[in-house]
Amino acid sequence: MERPQEHQRLMELIGLVRDGGLDDSQTSELEHILENDPAALQYYVEAIDVTSMLHRQQGMIDADQDTSQPSVVMPSSVMPVNRGWWPIVYWSAAICASLAVGVLLGGQWFQVDDPANSIRNAVTTQVGHSESEIATLSFAAGCRWDLDDQPRYEGQRLRAETLRLEEGVAVVQFDSDVRLVLEGPSELELASVDHAMLRHGKVVFSGEGDLDHFTLETPFSKIQDEGTEFAVSVDRSGATGEVHVFDGRVICEPSGQKLNGSGDQLIHIHAGDARRISQTGATETIELASNRFIRQPAVQSEPANSIRVVEHFDYDTGPLAGSNGGRGWLQGWKQAERSKMESDAPVRIGESLVWPHQDKSPIGGSITINGSANLGRMLQDPIHMNRDAAYYISFLVRRDSVPEGADSNGWAYFTLRNAQESFGKISIGPVTQRGKPRIIHNGRVANATSPLREKVVYLFVCKILARQEKDDLIDVRIYGDHETVDSVEPSIWNISSRPIRNDSVLNEFRVSTKNMAPIQFDELRIGKTWASVTAAYSR
Repeated sequence: MERPQEHQRLMELIGLVRDGGLDDSQTSELEHILENDPAALQYYVEAIDVTSMLHRQQGMIDADQDTSQPSVVMPSSVMPVNRGWWPIVYWSAAICASLAVGVLLGGQWFQVDDPANSIRNAVTTQVGHSESEIATLSFAAGCRWDLDDQPRYEGQRLRAETLRLEEGVAVVQFDSDVRLVLEGPSELELASVDHAMLRHGKVVFSGEGDLDHFTLETPFSKIQDEGTEFAVSVDRSGATGEVHVFDGRVICEPSGQKLNGSGDQLIHIHAGDARRISQTGATETIELASNRFIRQPAVQSEPANSIRVVEHFDYDTGPLAGSNGGRGWLQGWKQAERSKMESDAPVRIGESLVWPHQDKSPIGGSITINGSANLGRMLQDPIHMNRDAAYYISFLVRRDSVPEGADSNGWAYFTLRNAQESFGKISIGPVTQRGKPRIIHNGRVANATSPLREKVVYLFVCKILARQEKDDLIDVRIYGDHETVDSVEPSIWNISSRPIRNDSVLNEFRVSTKNMAPIQFDELRIGKTWASVTAAYSR
């Protein structure tokens, strides 16, 4: 095990991990070293592994304790196309943090929620299986939940728990990329990323063909998919149900029958077929009835009370400062305080950006920024990061070509911040000095894999998941004008922040650029649902 050069401090921090004396500031320091030095990360993993082995050999693990490897779950927010050593850093950091917990606590293993999670959370928090987040409530329209159920909201992360939907339509997106469309009244138990049970009601399942099997259980059967779309209904008593297969094939095992091991009792249901199954195990062929199920939630233009801020830049040609249109604002656009600019002359009103296949013509205009600018506007309803809620932000961006001989290291950021504080900011950078879009959450940076192309209109959609008792999450999906915009919150994002606790109240939106070649910015929306900020672009 070769020791990295100039890492005496790393040795000291590893010693503190071993002895259980790592405080918050030292944890942050260790985390910074591991993120920025692959050699240090490799040494750390090996050092912790050796220490763990020595503890095992010395008999520090009781015979009745679990000695299996820690379970590391890949979150839906990490894009499969992500390449390079960053995914290795995240996975390795989560694994070695789990190992550290096992050493410090005498070999007790704990599950790690998220490989992109900080070492601080893995080292200092015991995360049991029941606390692991396995899915997202990615859509909720007209939903009324059982009074005994906990508060529900679109964008909420879900654990192994029970959903009791009295009326409305909800979509549960599992981290395994399986989607269930739930129609009330229904009761659905979420067991794991590959297992759920429908007690009663109606649900439509969809999943990719290359996934491992997902088991959807009912009181009378177990249904395994093979890359399909199918629907299941169970009556309120839980005594009878139906399975309708729209695509692919499912394998159904009635629970009322005793299998003899030959598999003869397994029912194979192919696309276009349907079966009725009772709790006794009796089955009968019925007619496929796809019109009885909601397979795709209807796109809603602006759900009631879900849209908070709109800015179409519907102004006369001229500077932006002093303009006061749109809705959801306390005041008009102002030159940001402490700005070194004498005026906002580079910011001009122009024609609207056009998204292909929009149902309606774009409203108002857009702003074009050329050079350096710093303008802000106060929100009427601030974003409270200290409460359980999800917020969505969307805007259109188009960057022009960099003129020959001009500075190509310009940048543009759109920031949510507290006007009285310097911490807790959330910045979205469509164009950065390194070229690739990024998000910065309270000083922590996450990057996309490739820069924006010139003269292409892009739709940015940012999800801010604020949580009172847990770390907050920021995700960004970037659509090129040749792509179809998802009708519900996607399972794959282009940029995802690391979980960070942020209790700030964000009351100002700011547009900042420096040495920027011309960039257009249009159609800013802030809402409480995915559809409230994307419906204008969904086909």
